[in-house]
Amino acid sequence: MQRALVLAAVAALSLAAAPAASGKEITKAEVCGADGCRAAAPADRHALASGGPSRTPPTAAPFYMVRFAVDTGEGRTERWEMTAVPERRALRAEDGTWLDMTPDVEAVITKLAADRRPFPASGLMGAAPAPEPRPAPAADTGGSPLWPEGVLIAFVLAAGGLGLVRAVRGSRRFGPASG
Repeated sequence: MQRALVLAAVAALSLAAAPAASGKEITKAEVCGADGCRAAAPADRHALASGGPSRTPPTAAPFYMVRFAVDTGEGRTERWEMTAVPERRALRAEDGTWLDMTPDVEAVITKLAADRRPFPASGLMGAAPAPEPRPAPAADTGGSPLWPEGVLIAFVLAAGGLGLVRAVRGSRRFGPASG
């Protein structure tokens, strides 16, 4: 999280001050899919580096990687990447924090990813689990819901009732016991 905040501050500083004055600027940004990357124009680099407010992880969907290179001065370059999930309007920073995708970021990613195949949703790290599917209602077979269990229960009850009737009749046949 700390690194993402520092990188966001670098991006904000580079927007606020002239690149020559700050010594730090985004020198490269690219959107990458499963079949390669496409570089962002200098005007789109800063838009790609901005994210919205933090959010809960989205459910998995196809995604792209957004890679950056920042000249930190004195010949040093720092690199970082974000995960972009356009279908869920979500960005995942390197530290795992999820952010809302702003309309500006979405427009640049849509433009740069137009001819790129996204990575499959199954490879998205840190996504929320998909909601459990609701069970489908049982198919109506047109038969009785008590078949065959209901018939078996009726047979047991009938046999028990017949046995009870015979027991009662049998006890009357001989009459009360005499002593």
